[in-house]
Amino acid sequence: MDADSSTTDHPAASLDAQRIVATLAAELQVAAARAAHAQWATLAASVTAEAGSQPVIDPEALLLLSLWLQPHDAPLGRTVHEWVAQWSDLLSVQRTRNIAKVFPAVVLPELHALAETAYEQGKDFRWAPILTAAAGRVRRAAGEVDVADGAGPDAPRAAGQRLPSDRTALLVLRFRMAFGVGARADALAYLMARGDEWSTVTGIAQATGYTPSAIRRALDRMAAADIVLMLDDGTTRFRCAQAPWAALLALPHAVPAWRYWLQHFVFVAAFVTWADDVTHRKLTASAITEQLRQLARPVHVTDDPDARRAWEQAFAAGATLAEMEPALRDMAQLLRLA
Repeated sequence: MDADSSTTDHPAASLDAQRIVATLAAELQVAAARAAHAQWATLAASVTAEAGSQPVIDPEALLLLSLWLQPHDAPLGRTVHEWVAQWSDLLSVQRTRNIAKVFPAVVLPELHALAETAYEQGKDFRWAPILTAAAGRVRRAAGEVDVADGAGPDAPRAAGQRLPSDRTALLVLRFRMAFGVGARADALAYLMARGDEWSTVTGIAQATGYTPSAIRRALDRMAAADIVLMLDDGTTRFRCAQAPWAALLALPHAVPAWRYWLQHFVFVAAFVTWADDVTHRKLTASAITEQLRQLARPVHVTDDPDARRAWEQAFAAGATLAEMEPALRDMAQLLRLA
């Protein structure tokens, strides 16, 4: 798989590598935008609309991806702000801030503007720390105080206003309505999407973006209440019996396998940002290939062992750009089908 350095270091090879990277970046960005619009449409759909079996949405991952896309997609920005004005209390402020750290820095001013929407229109004062961090102060009316993550805004919603909670895609938000915003609701949604498979604390933390300690505390509580099952045979693992929960929640469809939206969205943003940098630098084709390998190989894209192995092999040491390209196109295709 090793390419001859005299070939990969040739200026023509470098230009060809730049073109391939730029094309892939454009495809991934368009596919990510399509996924974002589709998921916001699901969140905004009326309760009476037909519900399909859709992968569970990761709210904060979707939010940060949308903020990253927003400068080039004004309609998406309006959708995000309108939704947050009504439903900001279902979002985790702390998780949003944590995820923002692994997105390109261009999301920060967009996040500040979104926090203003949640604070001013949603009356959700949990977002005040983002305003404080950005501006050094928060405009505060007399008597207003910060409230804990998970508490809802004071302003009542319009009569009859509901989320389409019968959709499998909204499982995280539905559990947050019931159990509060945090690791407990998100871990339970992940375990439901895993079906009868057992999961480790490390695996759940990696999938959901919470710390292992936060996941362990949440799961220990739920296991003590017999909400999830625990197995300790040297490695502590957890699972959730999907059928009873599906019956309890009256879900019309089985919960699809968990999609690693957080990892996919963060990677797309990082890849597009890196690709833009590549076009402005004089790099050899081998340097471009090596940087792409370092960017992509650590990404955990799925729980499926075969798919994970294929991704790792595509970006293994010595792999060429031509061998990496199909894996990136497959990711774009997955996003287009979101």
